[in-house]
Amino acid sequence: MLPPALQSSYKTYKEDTNTIASWLATKARQCGYSADLLDLDGSPNPSKAVQASKRLKGKARKKAQEASKAASAAASAAPNTVESATYVIKVKEFISLAEYIVGSPKSLVKVPTGLVRVLDRAIKLRKQFSSAAGEAANPDEGHAYFLAILEKTRDILKPHAAAEYAEHQRSSSESEPQDTQIQEEISNMFNRLDLEEPSQEFLDAPDNKPAPSTAKKEPTPKYEIESPQTREEEYLAAHCLLTDVRNIRRFLCALWKNYQEGMDLWAVSITVNTAIDFIRELELDMVRRFPAKTDYESIVMIFYVAQSLLRGHDPEHKQQSGDLFNLAVYDLAEDIMLPTYSILSSLQDVIRNGSVPQYKPGFLGYRDRRTQWHQKTSRDKIHDDRLVMMEAFPDLVLLSMMTSKMPLAEDELMRGIRQMSPGKEIPLWLVFAAQCFLDAQHELKADISKAHDQLRRNANSIRASIDQNLKFHKQLKIVNWPKANDKAFTDMLYVIDQWIVKDVVADKWQSVQRHAIIPDGESFQLFRQYPVICGLFSFSLGMRYQDLRITFINAWGSLMYTGQLYNAVRQEGLLPRSKVWKDMEFVIALQGSDKFFVGDAPTELDEYLKRFLLSMGYSAALFAKNRRKNPPAVSAKGPRQLTKLCAAGQLFAGRYCDNDAAVTWTTETMKPIIEGKLDDDSDDEELKEVAPGSGETDDEAQQASTNSSQGQESKAQKAKKAKQSQSGALLRKASRSTSLIPTTDFLHDLANALHAEAIEMNLDYLRIHRFCWMLLRNVNEACKPRLLETYGGGYLEREDQLPFVVGYIFMSATATSHIAGLLISKKEGIQVSNRLLKTAADIMGEMMDSGAGAIETKVLEQRMGTMIDFGAFL
Repeated sequence: MLPPALQSSYKTYKEDTNTIASWLATKARQCGYSADLLDLDGSPNPSKAVQASKRLKGKARKKAQEASKAASAAASAAPNTVESATYVIKVKEFISLAEYIVGSPKSLVKVPTGLVRVLDRAIKLRKQFSSAAGEAANPDEGHAYFLAILEKTRDILKPHAAAEYAEHQRSSSESEPQDTQIQEEISNMFNRLDLEEPSQEFLDAPDNKPAPSTAKKEPTPKYEIESPQTREEEYLAAHCLLTDVRNIRRFLCALWKNYQEGMDLWAVSITVNTAIDFIRELELDMVRRFPAKTDYESIVMIFYVAQSLLRGHDPEHKQQSGDLFNLAVYDLAEDIMLPTYSILSSLQDVIRNGSVPQYKPGFLGYRDRRTQWHQKTSRDKIHDDRLVMMEAFPDLVLLSMMTSKMPLAEDELMRGIRQMSPGKEIPLWLVFAAQCFLDAQHELKADISKAHDQLRRNANSIRASIDQNLKFHKQLKIVNWPKANDKAFTDMLYVIDQWIVKDVVADKWQSVQRHAIIPDGESFQLFRQYPVICGLFSFSLGMRYQDLRITFINAWGSLMYTGQLYNAVRQEGLLPRSKVWKDMEFVIALQGSDKFFVGDAPTELDEYLKRFLLSMGYSAALFAKNRRKNPPAVSAKGPRQLTKLCAAGQLFAGRYCDNDAAVTWTTETMKPIIEGKLDDDSDDEELKEVAPGSGETDDEAQQASTNSSQGQESKAQKAKKAKQSQSGALLRKASRSTSLIPTTDFLHDLANALHAEAIEMNLDYLRIHRFCWMLLRNVNEACKPRLLETYGGGYLEREDQLPFVVGYIFMSATATSHIAGLLISKKEGIQVSNRLLKTAADIMGEMMDSGAGAIETKVLEQRMGTMIDFGAFL
C-alpha cells in the first residue's frame, strides 16, 4: 500500500471537489438554505450515495433487500446513535449555493482562503481536459460545463475570501505557470484542506442548557459531489494517473544522473523499485474506482486515441509494416510508454510454461551504441529498445524462475515477468518497471556496467572481511560466540560465491542450452545492464552483514569497553590532545555516547567504573544512596549493546533480505525518511531505576546519565554532529508535515536518507574489533605485573576475559575494593593509583603513532569519496 501521506492526483482532485461540495451545502444550511431546495441525488445510505443506482434483479435484488433489513434492524437496536448520512450534490447546485451564501443576511460571510485555493486547483486540472476530452452528448455533463461551474463558483466566493488569499495571488502572480506547465504540477502535491466550521447543533443551541434527552441525536449530514461513471471521467482519471507516472519517471531518470555524480547505488535502486511499487498502488486505486480499467491497455488507450485524434492523426495508421504504432505521434506514445508496452506484449506471446524463450544475438540486428540517444530518430529509438528487451528477456525470464527462492533480493520487474503468460493482461506497473529498465540504459549509457562492478567490489570487500575475521578467531573462542555461530559467516561466503562471483544466469543456461546452437554471450551479460538488481543485491548483502557484525561485536564486547578505556585516558589528560583514535571516535559518533557510556561520556574516576559496570549489565540501583542492603545486582535489561544503524535501510530489510511481499508503510515507519534521523537526547532509563522500596530516583545515577539536561550540549554530541555532517550520515531535519507529501518529494527524501546511511552500512566493525582486541592484549601484557600485585593471579583466567581488564584498571584508580560477582577483590593494603591508566595510555599512544587507529576511517574515505573532519577532537 501507499504510505499514508501519499495519494494519486485523481484522488486529491476528488477530495478537493468533495470539499467544495461539502462546504457549500453545509454553509448554505447554516445560512438558512432550506434542505428541500437542495437538489440531492441518492439517499442517506453512504453506499448508495457514491454510485449511480441500478435496478437489481433476481438473487441480487433479494440479497440487497435482506441486507437493507439487517441494516435497519441494527440501526434501530443501537441506542441514541444514528449513522451519519452522506448525500450526493449535483454540480449544477454549486452556483445557486454560492450565491445564497454570499447574499445571506444571516451573517457576514468569510470564505476560507483554503477553499478558494482548492477551487483554483480543481480549475487548473479541469482546464487541461476541457478541450482534450471532447464533450458528451449531454452538455450538462461535459468537462467544459463542469469547468464553467467551478469558475463561476470561485468568482462568486473570491470577493469574500480572507485577505491572505489576495496576498497569495499577488505574490504568486509573477511565477504563475502557463497552461502547458500545469499538467506537470497536478500531482499529489497539495496539503489537505482543513476547514473549521461550527456545527448546526452549535449554531442552533439555545442560551440555556437544555435538559438531557433520551432521543437519538441527529448527526450532521455529509455531502459529496456526484461522481458519474462517464467516458469523460475515465479519461480524466487516466490523465491524472499518467501525469503521476510521468512525473515519477522523470524524477527517476534524474536520479540516475545523481548516481553518476556519486549517489550510492543501493539508494537509487531501492528508490526506483519503491517507485514501481507506488505505481502499482496508484493503478489499483484506478481499478477500484473504475473496475473495467484492469490493465495498461484499458487505462491508457482511451487517452492515446483521444490525443492522437486531437492532433489530427489516425492512431491505427502505420507508416511501415513493421512499425508498432503511428510514429507521427511518437512523443505522445513514448510519454505513455506505448513502445515499451508493445514490446512486452510481443515478448509475452513467446513464453511457455516450463521453458525459457531464446533469442539469437544479431537476429534482428545490433544496437547503435555510437549515436547519442537524443540524436536518434524515433524509429531507431524503438529499434534499439526492442533489441535491448529481446536480448535481455530470456535472461530475465530465467532469473525470475530463480529469484523467488534465492537468498538475495528481487525487484518488481522480476516479479512481473514471472506472472507473464500468453494472452494475460499486462498491468501498467509492469510496463513502468520495464520502462525503468530501459531508461537506465538511456541515462547511464556507457556507465551502465559500473553498477555491476560496484556490486562485485562490495561483495569482495565483505568476503575479505569475513576471511580475515575467521582467520583471527581460528583458535580464539568465547561462550557467547561458539564455533557453530561461524556458520553465519560461511553461509554469507557461499551466497557471495554462488550469486556474485559466479555468473548464476550463465551457469543456468548451461543446462537450458545443452542441445541448442545459440552461442554463449559475454559473462554477466544481464547484470552488466541491470543496475537496479545490482543495487538491491548490494543492499541485501550489506544489511545482512551489518546485522552479523553488530551481533558479533556485542558478543565479544571489545569495542564498547576499549572505547571506555580510551575515553578515560583522554579525560584524565594522559594522551596528548593531538592523538586521536579516529576509528573509535567515529564509531562512538555514529552509535552515540549513550550506547558506549550509558549517558554522556564520563569525566571522573568513579564514573568510569560505574559506567563500566552499567554496561556490563549491573543495575543502577547498586549506586543509589538510599539503596536496600542487598539490591539486585543484575539489571533486567542485561549488558549494554551497540545497535544496528541505517534507520531508513531497516525499513527495507524484510523486503530485500527476506523477500517479503512489500514494505509496510505507516506514519511511524515514514519518520526516518521524512523527519531525518534526529538524536534522542532523552535520559537513559537504566540510570533512572528506583531502588526497590525506596520510592526515590537514583539522583546520582541520573546525573551521570546526562549532563545535557541543563541545556548544555556535550562535547560528544557536538563531535557526533560534526562528524556526521562531514560523512553525510546526518540527515536533514523535518522540512514538511507528513499529512500529505508529493510522491516525487518523498522519493527524493528516501534516496537522500538511504544515501546518507551508506557510510553506516560500509563501516567494518570487525576490523576495528580486531585492533581493539590486539590493543587489550598489549595493555594486559604491559599492566600484568601491577594487576597481579593488586588482584592476584585470578584476575584473568582466559583470553576471552580481556574486556574485564578495563574494569580492573578503573577499580585500581578508585576506592572501590571489590565488585561481587564480576571483579575479584583487591588485596589488602593496595593504595588507590592511576598508574595502570597511565600504562594503558602509553600503549594506546603507540598504537595511534603506528597508524593502526585510523585504518578503517581511511578506508571509508577512499571508498565513499569523502573526507571526515576530526578537528572537533583535537
